[in-house]
Amino acid sequence: MDKTKKICFVCNINESKYKCPICTQPYCSLVCYKKHKETPCEKPAPIPEPEITVPPIEPVPDYLKEESVALLNQEQLDRIAQSGAIKDMLKNEGLRRLIKLIDSSENPEYLLDKARTDNQLFVEFSEEILAIIERDPGLTGREQVLEAMGMGPKA
Repeated sequence: MDKTKKICFVCNINESKYKCPICTQPYCSLVCYKKHKETPCEKPAPIPEPEITVPPIEPVPDYLKEESVALLNQEQLDRIAQSGAIKDMLKNEGLRRLIKLIDSSENPEYLLDKARTDNQLFVEFSEEILAIIERDPGLTGREQVLEAMGMGPKA
């Protein structure tokens, strides 16, 4: 017999086809329903939802307190959000997954360092972000990084 099929709780013989609208007990026929209704039934007590404990907000890490340069202002964030190069790079599903992985990691510094050495697209993305923060209109992020390293022409 199929385990998902329920047996009538009144006669305990037949497969149930119906449920009592009040107590939701299964029954098989009008005869069993009438017999069930001879004694009053009640709505089952709701199953309490498990309590969700929210961990306390963690304090700001010391490295962010000490280095205010690590925080971006609204103008820098707006320039990043408006960058066509950044938008194009973020079309890459692999890059988006990598960023999410780094962001949600227990050890983001390790993954960030690994991505900087192992993933050329992430390197280009990082360079573009860094260049946008100190944006020189007319130069791409790569050009600005190369110029800062003394490897590109100054215009």
